[in-house]
Amino acid sequence: DDEEALKELLSEEDGDELQRFGAKLFDSEVSTFAPVDNIPVPEGYRLGVGDELRVMLIGKEQGEFPLLVDRDGSVTLPKLGRVVLSGLTFPEAKTLIEKRVSEQLIGSEAILSMGSLRSINVFIAGEVNKPGNYSVSALSTLSQAVYVAGGISDLGSLRAIQLKRQGKTVGSFDIYDLLLFGNNTGDVRLQSGDVVFVPLVGAQASVSGSVVRPAIYELKAKDTLQDLLSMAGGALATANPRQALLKRYQP
Repeated sequence: DDEEALKELLSEEDGDELQRFGAKLFDSEVSTFAPVDNIPVPEGYRLGVGDELRVMLIGKEQGEFPLLVDRDGSVTLPKLGRVVLSGLTFPEAKTLIEKRVSEQLIGSEAILSMGSLRSINVFIAGEVNKPGNYSVSALSTLSQAVYVAGGISDLGSLRAIQLKRQGKTVGSFDIYDLLLFGNNTGDVRLQSGDVVFVPLVGAQASVSGSVVRPAIYELKAKDTLQDLLSMAGGALATANPRQALLKRYQP
């Protein structure tokens, strides 16, 4: 009956057996999430020191040559000398080299492709399991940096991962946006010298009983009880809203 059901709810240990929502996202091995070099270069990716390109000459002049962007941002083209590519997108570099070859090596054409991508150094700090300085792929994002650092600790926030660049906070990523809505717009690509900072977790609330996803959820300042229930997937068909209980603990 209703009274017995109410006693059963009151006797539950609030959150003791519940897991933090999203915590298992970082349970896999770090190597599983390391960016690989054979994926398409994203639009807007700009070449930098350490990137490798491959140029194939066909026609009168033939051959295939690796081109490494060196410290002054240029590459050395066979028989054509140095060309500055640092800061250009791949399509811009492709157009520049193909034009240079067609104008100066009459009867030859160039086919350009990307080789290995450069590595960048980022510092990962705050509430991660293995803070420190890391060398990662230039395609790495905020979330991938957290993977490399062993994931977020029990004290870390899943909803306010910060990106700091030259001493200023330039971005913030809420993992709940990705897990609940498939929105990864805040998971931006890193640059060399960036700092990824995971602050302490904020307010939390446990949701148990007849809901789709019983768990411990991290709250933002404007979150309401309805927001919390939405995070938990809503009530099951067997739920009785009249027996819903709200327990509040003041620090």
